Amino acid sequence: MTAPRFVPRPVLALLIAAGALAVSGCAAGTGTAASPSISESGGAGAGTDAPSDAATDPAVGNGEGGSGSSAPSVPTMALADVLARYPDCAAIGTVLGSAIDGLERGDESNEGGTVQCNWMSTGGDDVNTVGITVTTNNGAVDVPKKEDIAAIGSEYVADAAVEARGGIAYGTKTTGDLRIYGTLVDVPGVGVSISSSALNVDPRIFGAPAVAATKQLLGIAG
Repeated sequence: MTAPRFVPRPVLALLIAAGALAVSGCAAGTGTAASPSISESGGAGAGTDAPSDAATDPAVGNGEGGSGSSAPSVPTMALADVLARYPDCAAIGTVLGSAIDGLERGDESNEGGTVQCNWMSTGGDDVNTVGITVTTNNGAVDVPKKEDIAAIGSEYVADAAVEARGGIAYGTKTTGDLRIYGTLVDVPGVGVSISSSALNVDPRIFGAPAVAATKQLLGIAG
């Protein structure tokens, strides 16, 4: 198999970030950090603007994720499209629902075509973190296939609506006292990572619920 163009940097990055966030949240026990405003101009990435309504988009229908040479083309999303609907981390957090109940918003950033939002517990015995990263990619070439997912030890998450947009969903878990779960959705133009960590219990969000939150963020129906 030809080596995939994509690099599994979202998996590694979200696991490292979630672990660091959990440790710092446990040690600090302080209030929310000052949060910079997230502007659309700062987040606009590569790719053309595209309608967000999945009903207007042709289905890929290959069930493998990504866009093969014989598959119909699909619109490329852009980070600016996401930020037009969810302009800051307070708005982005609404897609997470009860997964962030009782957590406080922490560090936020919007640099180099990547937006990061984090929530964490700040006291008590529970250590919980949830984070979302939305980043630009180079289009369909950066959307992995199922075999790529297996090769990096991740778990494929089937979702017809995501795959109809030329994308794929997958997840990674670490075990032990500090458990870190990461769910990733890549579509042409944009990748989303939702990470969740907890101490001695399962994290709050992973797999299909995280994919559902991501579809809401990206404006993908279904």
